[in-house]
Amino acid sequence: MDSGRIKIQVNDGCVCIQNSQWSKSKTGLQALVFGASGITGWAITNSALTYPTSSTFSRVVGLTSRPLSLETSGFPTDSRLQLYSDLDLSQDAETITKYLRKIEKVERITHVYFAAYVHHGWGDKGSEERIKENVDFIINAVTAVEAVCPNLQFWTFPTGGKWYGFEFGKNVSRTTPLKESAPRVPAPYGDHIFYYPQVDTLTKLSEGKSWKFADIRPDAIVGFVPNHNPMNIAEPLALYASLWKSLSPSKQIPFPGTMDSYTHLQSNISSDQLGHFHIYASLHPELTAGKAFNIADVDEGLSWATVWPGIVAYLRLEGMGPVEKEGVSGELWVKGKQGEWDQWARGNGLRMGVLEKTCWEFMTVVTGEYSTLDRNFDISEARRIGFKESVDHVKGYHIAFDRMRAAKVIP
Repeated sequence: MDSGRIKIQVNDGCVCIQNSQWSKSKTGLQALVFGASGITGWAITNSALTYPTSSTFSRVVGLTSRPLSLETSGFPTDSRLQLYSDLDLSQDAETITKYLRKIEKVERITHVYFAAYVHHGWGDKGSEERIKENVDFIINAVTAVEAVCPNLQFWTFPTGGKWYGFEFGKNVSRTTPLKESAPRVPAPYGDHIFYYPQVDTLTKLSEGKSWKFADIRPDAIVGFVPNHNPMNIAEPLALYASLWKSLSPSKQIPFPGTMDSYTHLQSNISSDQLGHFHIYASLHPELTAGKAFNIADVDEGLSWATVWPGIVAYLRLEGMGPVEKEGVSGELWVKGKQGEWDQWARGNGLRMGVLEKTCWEFMTVVTGEYSTLDRNFDISEARRIGFKESVDHVKGYHIAFDRMRAAKVIP
């Protein structure tokens, strides 16, 4: 079916949406993004259309598990962008290979950005299943890509703060600012960190191959996703502040976490900065192959105390410190207003179920227990290979909020 400039194809359950003006004869670098609707994958897909130039990639292919239309994706209109849905990485490599073969000119893909992930709890809860599923994702995806992409050059893989054992808090000792050379978290806690076997698997699979890979390590990500994502700190904060503005008589909005977490250092990152660095690393294999890189918005760590007032200034609110009193701050306050959610969302013309689908637990964890220790990164390795970009961290939130507003996630 051809609807104006948008072409929709259905092939054995694989749905492709693309701009019909894309030329089949184009060659050059071509990107394939696994998990293109997630917090990391969306950032990479969006960045690949313009970074480092608008002509770096002749085609960008985004793969998603759930259906995603170009209209609701939040991506700009671009003839080079194609979206394929209904990808199930839990299937075997042969099935995934058949899926990839349905992608037009898939053999021309040169760069893979893997951002697919399955979430099953935190810490040691469900870790055995979580590790197996996420390692299988890597094995099946690599096997399938190698079968159909003979021109593959580079693969980026996102790890993150869990590499340093953040989810185990003060049970794990660490030295800040954190460096990539820090030793892995020992047992028993390290046994639950699925990034370790994933990277080991990717290292083994890439041995002797023409393609290389890099491990990209951000902390919590500030960004936009077209569908709700449990790992997006910006969305619950935006909705918390928006609800407060509408339903609270005060312009002063408390930080939703704890006093202990308010002043510790962090290295959270804006999604555009993250997307740019994934691409930068992939385009400089002589500097990045087989290596890991921390990345953040700025070189020095930031605290919630320094950024919270600026974050909520977007809504013309005055950010104040946490009020550690039951029912006043954060998730408890939001859920205490649950009886007004539906009317509020309808009255503001928002997507239905936006509050119900938001991961309030993630806000509580990241502004609470997760931040009760310094977790700032040393990003000198990223600087050493020539990546000089920095982002005003507060502005990164405002950009994400602009995108959420356009998508009817916040008023």
